[in-house]
Amino acid sequence: MVIGETLLDRYTVQALLGEGGMGVVYRAVDERGHPVAIKRLHAEVATSPELAARFEREASAQAMLAHPNVAGLHAVGVTDEGALFFVLEYIEGHDLATELEHGPLVPLRAVTIAQQVLSGLHHAHQFGLVHRDLKPENVLLARTEGGEQAKLIDFGLVKMLTDVLGSNECQRLTRTGVVFGTPQYMAPEQMLAEPVDARTDLYAVGIVLFEMLTGQRPFEAEEVTELWQAHLNAPVPTLGELDPGLKLPDLDAILATLLAKRPDERFASAHAARRALESLAL
Repeated sequence: MVIGETLLDRYTVQALLGEGGMGVVYRAVDERGHPVAIKRLHAEVATSPELAARFEREASAQAMLAHPNVAGLHAVGVTDEGALFFVLEYIEGHDLATELEHGPLVPLRAVTIAQQVLSGLHHAHQFGLVHRDLKPENVLLARTEGGEQAKLIDFGLVKMLTDVLGSNECQRLTRTGVVFGTPQYMAPEQMLAEPVDARTDLYAVGIVLFEMLTGQRPFEAEEVTELWQAHLNAPVPTLGELDPGLKLPDLDAILATLLAKRPDERFASAHAARRALESLAL
């Protein structure tokens, strides 16, 4: 993919926006001059014909998502070189990971972002779509006339790639720098290769919210095996343990529920989790 190239006869690539573990993101414009974002998957994963066909099928489900907290998916395609790409709503702003490089957020802002993330998740869950890789890099903070708006990207991408390529190949590619899932945000059932559902995403929301509030995740370790053991067995620290200025017992209780080891001990839905956050007096 090169600057000036036109894809699907209507999207003209203008500039490189950034690169992540799975792919490269470009800014482009459609035939009317409206901006879009194009994400091209890395060659290691984007050359499978089966993957391209699967992605096009999955895209029809993702295209049904129409929610202010989910980035819209416009189209899916394959370049002449066989690279798989998808065209997304262009979002003026940056991701939450970039925002957190400047330190933790004030509680009201952190909780507001979490509420918006949960709203987007609840909408997607109604269509049977589970994100499976929710993390700050997949939460974009859009600048709008009404203020800040969180938007989710990359729904179901990890599952799609794992289903087509196989878990062993995904693990091999992860070791070479292509990321399939992020251990720091994985729920215990994901680590144990057990069935996942909407409550798996709620666990990741708990990790992200904790990180927004304190500047660090509740479970940290140098080695992945140690990290997994912490997710599986370690109790959730209270916010006050990391920051004495964050003695918020009601918020601690919500985080403990989001981060329960067993899915059936978490909130029943993203909507229920959002309502709990809305009840806080911050």
